[in-house]
Amino acid sequence: MVVDFSGGTLLLRQADRGLGLTRQLARCVEDTRDARWVDHSVEQLLAQRLYGLALGYEDLNDHQALRRDPLLAVACEKKDPQGEDRLIPAFRGVALASAPTLNRLELSNERQGRGHKLRHDPEAVAVCVLEMGVRCLARHTREVVLDVDAMGQRVHGEQEGRFFHGYYDDYCYLPLYLFAGSVPLWAQLRTADQDAAHGVVEALEQVVKALRARLPGVRILVRALMMARAQQCLCGVATREFIEFEYATRTSWSRE
Repeated sequence: MVVDFSGGTLLLRQADRGLGLTRQLARCVEDTRDARWVDHSVEQLLAQRLYGLALGYEDLNDHQALRRDPLLAVACEKKDPQGEDRLIPAFRGVALASAPTLNRLELSNERQGRGHKLRHDPEAVAVCVLEMGVRCLARHTREVVLDVDAMGQRVHGEQEGRFFHGYYDDYCYLPLYLFAGSVPLWAQLRTADQDAAHGVVEALEQVVKALRARLPGVRILVRALMMARAQQCLCGVATREFIEFEYATRTSWSRE
């Protein structure tokens, strides 16, 4: 057996161990499977999916080949990375979960069937991911500047919830992001049939609450709202701020 360490799989495993991300996420999943017939724990399933995403394998179908990767199996804490001791003889020689198994993990909240027994709590998942992000901020932080952004993500195919967006001139989703410097604190998938500011206040409420819990007394600034907030304090009424700026490409535009 030849092992190639260039992909960084074991580095991902070590980073995950330090953060405790898959361990915490696993607590958000209710596992009602019969333990006698379980080869893959919830934590192992989550690790397989998350490590695959981090390594650039976004499609579930990629795991039909990845499930045979002994290095990924080691990263997912499989004691038998060759899969020789699987409960069902037909599955022996393959250590990790198949694409259909991972698909059931993702869809158990939406489907009713004997194979869909891993239901997750969406609110608990959101809180968990937010807490993981806030933990990346140093304890001595005295000021946090939050950047709010909506970014069109084009879809390729007939994905559920796709809508045409005039600005991006294509069918897309319009997820909402909140960053504190380079640390992502919020990522919310949204359809593109709504205003870019939809849900921002509710997201900020959750983010500010988490920041206050970790960093009591921290000063929080929302970059997009700082000027509007200053005018509100001076005038005593709510205001809206608009800005403009000059922009030009390096070569393709004739002027700014």
